[in-house]
Amino acid sequence: MRFNFNKEQFYFLVSALVSRFIHFIKLSKSVNSILVIKWDEIGDMVYALHVFNHLKIQYPDAKITLVCKEFVTPLVQHNSAIDYIRHELPKNEKFDLIVELRGNWDTLRYALFNLPNRRVDRGTVRLANKLKGGQKHETITNFEIVEPLLAIGTHNLIPHITIDENSEKYAQAFIAQHQLNKFAVFHCGARRILRQWPLENFAKLAIFLKENYDFKIVFAGTMEDEQAINEIISLGKLDAIVCTKNFSLLHFASLVKNASLFIGNESGPLHIAATVNTPLVGIYGPGVKDIFYPIGKQSLVVHHVLDCNPCDQIHCVRPENPCINLVTLFEVETKIEQLLGIGC
Repeated sequence: MRFNFNKEQFYFLVSALVSRFIHFIKLSKSVNSILVIKWDEIGDMVYALHVFNHLKIQYPDAKITLVCKEFVTPLVQHNSAIDYIRHELPKNEKFDLIVELRGNWDTLRYALFNLPNRRVDRGTVRLANKLKGGQKHETITNFEIVEPLLAIGTHNLIPHITIDENSEKYAQAFIAQHQLNKFAVFHCGARRILRQWPLENFAKLAIFLKENYDFKIVFAGTMEDEQAINEIISLGKLDAIVCTKNFSLLHFASLVKNASLFIGNESGPLHIAATVNTPLVGIYGPGVKDIFYPIGKQSLVVHHVLDCNPCDQIHCVRPENPCINLVTLFEVETKIEQLLGIGC
């Protein structure tokens, strides 16, 4: 098979070679300390949560340290399998095992200068899967990274978000304050503009849910999403609730867990909703087919996969009509009817 390596694939190749080198010179099989590296975004972290449980089951006495971005910390801070969370690489600290779920050249140098007894990495799995025919769903990729460490026959666990009691109480107070007996959560934001479904469609969909199901509508997001949310509310003349301030990721997870429905673009909040098993419809544009689809039996997607997919999600070859705009209101309404048991 012929490879045309991009920068990421070149890193994967070097990373895989480093792991083979460390495996060749390893001095001990003992695993008392584990460093997990996950420099990634919200959705990526959500779909790696099962890895920590696998590691703790295999190495119950080992101390697990996670290095991650600070803003994803709420997703892991109450995970009993994780002992320490850091937002930068430890200095000159040796670990028996390094698990690189998502690294960079700095983390690669760290492994070489602080040689562990063993290292497993994303690059080895991604390159192997490319040879076998293609990339797998992110939950499977993360499992396959640690699978060589696990007992033969270990089955892949399902990612789980641990929500603390205070976050549960906060969300319940919000629900009681706004009398949210039956409600749908909307998330209209996304990291890339090419992932953002037109705002007028969200407005029309909110009207559809109100008129046909008597749902209250809750718009979730960050303060950066407020302008778009206000525009949707204005377009639909909606009586909606907005939670963009003083709402952590765990507050959101607890809130959406109690929702009857979630609607959103491909984004971190979509994957949080899927992980807490909320019925949802994900709206996809340039995202890679299957790889980052939401997990769960109550998750449906609308995705028009074109010949130009996947792309860099920045430069569109059809800017006059990007693929996210091909998703129609009717398609999303039909998916909602499927989820709620009406229609086919």
